[in-house]
Amino acid sequence: MKVLLIIGTRPEAIKLAPVYRALEARDDITTRLVLTGQHRDMARGVLELFGVAADIDLDVMKPSQTLTTLSARISAGLARVIEEEAPSSIVVQGDTTSAMIGAIMGFYAGCRVAHVEAGLRTGNMSAPFPEEFNRRVITLGAYWHFAPTREAADNLTRENVSANIHVVGNTVIDAAISMSKIMTLGKKKIISQLPFLENSGRKTILITVHRRENIGSPMENISDAVAELADKYPDFDFVVPVHPNPVVGSILRPRLESKKNVHLVAPLDYDQMVHVITKSHLILTDSGGIQEEAPAFNVPVLVLRNETERMEGVEAGCSRIVGTDRVRIVSETERLLMNSEGYAKMAQSRNPYGQGNASEAIAQILSLAE
Repeated sequence: MKVLLIIGTRPEAIKLAPVYRALEARDDITTRLVLTGQHRDMARGVLELFGVAADIDLDVMKPSQTLTTLSARISAGLARVIEEEAPSSIVVQGDTTSAMIGAIMGFYAGCRVAHVEAGLRTGNMSAPFPEEFNRRVITLGAYWHFAPTREAADNLTRENVSANIHVVGNTVIDAAISMSKIMTLGKKKIISQLPFLENSGRKTILITVHRRENIGSPMENISDAVAELADKYPDFDFVVPVHPNPVVGSILRPRLESKKNVHLVAPLDYDQMVHVITKSHLILTDSGGIQEEAPAFNVPVLVLRNETERMEGVEAGCSRIVGTDRVRIVSETERLLMNSEGYAKMAQSRNPYGQGNASEAIAQILSLAE
């Protein structure tokens, strides 16, 4: 069996690196890894941390590229690769443009498409955009649906997907647990840059915000909330990685850079991010992946979005949706900081995203294909 893994962005690299390693360990599967180049350098950096290298790099990104032109370039590149490699199966992950186009090209070529992290839904095509659309398209073309949770699998059943749904857990847990056990140069660097992470007498709150739908007044509200919290809680350190999108920095910096206990840092490499998560007391985020990673380390999450496709965490008590209203963000954060019983209940909630063996389960199922 020949399997083609398609990776475009850093999150895909994180979540598919352990799958790649699990497939590579099998004698009955030949694996080829394609990097589309959506997040070319960031994805490469993650793969290197796991000792993985791409076999093919499409390098599709161009300055000021639209979703339309990006989709066209990925389509042309993947069509050529699929014709040359002739895989029997294609693995895509999540809901990116690379994953969506990979599923379409695989379906066109008659390959069996495996969708890792299948079944996530918000029910709103505009939030997140275009991810909700992408994952629905992938579902239509997929042969295997590897759902991270029972709730995700139920979403697929409601959409009349009737075959090859497998609840395996989320591969991000595999990746995070693996990375947390490794002391890398990146971890040493972030410990040197933020020495308070190792100070048991101080507590760290991690804030990550970057989503397209939050740019503008929602992100301004989030920034103002963080500034207010920093003033109210001078004994806490607030770590804010600033996304490379210059618009994000133009919103965050004027509101936060004067606060002594707010640390605006460059985007964190994956090993650094995992280390900061493990050292955090609380996380405020609009990221999807962090909503899944944090429960593995018993860190409560406040979701800076009005909707999330990861309702399992909310239902399990690991996370809470607080939106982007300044007053609510501040009050919900204080509610946890001042209520040790409520905090402990969230921190000790059941992790709904698995125990770190999803990649092995996926590799086993693929190997059984006729």
